[in-house]
Amino acid sequence: MIEHLPESEQAWLETFFALPNELNWRSLLGGSAPAEQADQVRRWLTHLRPDSANAPLVLPFMRGGEVTGWYATTQGMAGEDELGDELKAWLGSWLSRFDRVPSDASDPMAAALRGRFGGAVYRFTGPDGAARRAIADRLGDCAVLLGRKPTVTRVQIRPVGAIRGDFERALLAGDETQAEAMIAELKQTGRLNEENLKYLDVRLSAGLGLWPQIARDHWLIKTLAELALPPQILADLIEALYRTYVDEAEAGDDPAALREAFANHVATPYPKLFASRRGIRAPRVVKAFALFEQLQPSPDPAIVASLLALLPAGSGTGLFELAPFTEAKSPSATTLDEAEEAYDDRQIDRAFEFYMRLPPSKKTISRLVSCVGTIGTDVARDRLFSLLEGSDPKIFESLAPAVAAKIESLRLSQTADSAPAQAQPTPAATLSPWLRWAEQLQAGRNLVAAERDAQSAPTNWDASEIRESSALAQQFANIIGGLDGEGSAIARAAVPQIFASFFPDDVKASPAAKPIASLLFLLIAVSDTLSRSDLDLLAQLTTMLIEQGLSSSEYVSLMNDLEDVQKRIGSYAYLPWSLDVAESLAILPSPSDQARDARLRLFLQVLGQAASFAHRLAPADLVSVDTLAKDYGVGSEAVNVLKREQDVDEVAAAALPNLEGKTIGIYTLAEAAGSRAKIALERLFPGCKVVVNSDLVATTQLTNLAKTADLFVFAWKSSSHQAFYCVKDALVGKEPIWAPGKGTASILRAVLDRLN
Repeated sequence: MIEHLPESEQAWLETFFALPNELNWRSLLGGSAPAEQADQVRRWLTHLRPDSANAPLVLPFMRGGEVTGWYATTQGMAGEDELGDELKAWLGSWLSRFDRVPSDASDPMAAALRGRFGGAVYRFTGPDGAARRAIADRLGDCAVLLGRKPTVTRVQIRPVGAIRGDFERALLAGDETQAEAMIAELKQTGRLNEENLKYLDVRLSAGLGLWPQIARDHWLIKTLAELALPPQILADLIEALYRTYVDEAEAGDDPAALREAFANHVATPYPKLFASRRGIRAPRVVKAFALFEQLQPSPDPAIVASLLALLPAGSGTGLFELAPFTEAKSPSATTLDEAEEAYDDRQIDRAFEFYMRLPPSKKTISRLVSCVGTIGTDVARDRLFSLLEGSDPKIFESLAPAVAAKIESLRLSQTADSAPAQAQPTPAATLSPWLRWAEQLQAGRNLVAAERDAQSAPTNWDASEIRESSALAQQFANIIGGLDGEGSAIARAAVPQIFASFFPDDVKASPAAKPIASLLFLLIAVSDTLSRSDLDLLAQLTTMLIEQGLSSSEYVSLMNDLEDVQKRIGSYAYLPWSLDVAESLAILPSPSDQARDARLRLFLQVLGQAASFAHRLAPADLVSVDTLAKDYGVGSEAVNVLKREQDVDEVAAAALPNLEGKTIGIYTLAEAAGSRAKIALERLFPGCKVVVNSDLVATTQLTNLAKTADLFVFAWKSSSHQAFYCVKDALVGKEPIWAPGKGTASILRAVLDRLN
């Protein structure tokens, strides 16, 4: 160790180990120094490493043939006071002298240490030889313990909002591993309680589409129903219950069976979930509240009608309308007793509607204020103030101070949310909360509220007006795309919410929303760093844009943007993603020769980058490249560049196991990728049988394949949730091969990784 120290270190050591210190540096290097002292020095000098930069150094001073004292310092300015306290505690009663050497003292040993490290230098000794030997032993133990001390890395805790944004992006991309990593990071902030952790578990399962996993956890839902849930979590719980227990009955088109399924599995076990809709507009949640109202002893037609009016245009509402024989009450016949009963039963939305129909009084206004606090929407707040405007002023004088204070707080929030006279929203924005939000960012108005509002937007804001209108979609994209400063940062952070609102997983993407898909692509692509989740979202958006229809110039522009992304992530780790994107482009239509040239350039860029790590390529990678080369009409010369460092046949024979007679099952909804993977795997493993399944629901064929296949590949980013549970049950404890992407390259890499 000593002889291998760099010259820069040996220079100051030669100064320290020189007269008056009788322990000489040359003797230490040459091996002639006393073994006990040399060993002591060697132990401490092992800490002169970058990964031990926080460790102290303690070096001996020798006179008259024995060690008579020591000098100690830190490797830098940090921790110098703590070092003194620790040494005194460690050495305790054996010390007779312990002092901090003044910076102007004429002590060559202290000067050598201070000149090298810059921190405080301590000098200490014991009263006699026995004490000094004890000190030497204790210091030896200390040096050994420091050598075993694990390296502590200070992790900077990111803002909760930034971590939560990455969590939502991971859910959008279907990346469970990344989402769980974000939950772990959120836990490290120390700002999560038990309720928050339960919310995250629900959001994780909902974001991944594992609805039955939520719906079948009775005690979780029962526990959460007692809490004042955030709108997103309330929506996730009701959505899970509806999808699991009611969807099938709704598809049967039988109103009686629909109400029975809802009553048995949702309304009766979990009535507290229906205290308030909290402004949620998700179709299944709205339908659930409409059904819950119909189950009341005296259903209110106006409440049912107002709920059904929230459903997207074209939704069939016949199943959810009140049956002709139902005993329905008239709004004008509402009584205070009915309002009080609804309020006492914690049916807050129902109570609010009933109180709004009654003449204002001290009691009704107090109850309405309480209801607005629970409902928590601007609509409820504004309706309350519309009622108060025509009320008798004497009523306000009679209100309890706490109620009056809440009204004033609500009035202040209404004032803050209203636009200044010089920046009134456009007519279109008065119809769409998303456009109002965009114009709010553009005007730089109340940005804190805008950032907060975006979090609940996917559940509470209707995006259908913009999604179905090319003009409104372009207007929204132009505003958000032109933002800068803090407004732009808020928009980029809201990418998961924009994506989830305009492109929900159960609604076919509308061609009219193409400008918003382009906007999302750019908001993600310009990020300082690109995570795996970001790349997966970019791949989704690429497919979506092409399927929506691009002009030749739009297609070329998209390829240029993908080239910029590829420049930033070109590595072996991301090669499956690059090949999957190239495969999607090869399969999807391109509008012109210029467009085909642009996608060819992107593929050649991937090949060029792959050449730099050709030595790492596995047979599966080369099979994917060969197939794509044929798709793109690329000659064998370009592909052979990747094979120069290895003979493919020899490598394949040496590295791949023999799967002759074995069966590999593949489940994917991307049928083209599944067919290509089948051909590639049968080429890689002669005699192996590959079976691809793309069933949307649980079928006998899928169950049998999962049970009998020797290897079962599940492309979970291209799968149906019913199929997921079918496969999970059929495997009975066996772990499938999870393909991280939808394309052939991801499937092949996943299989090879499992076999290796």
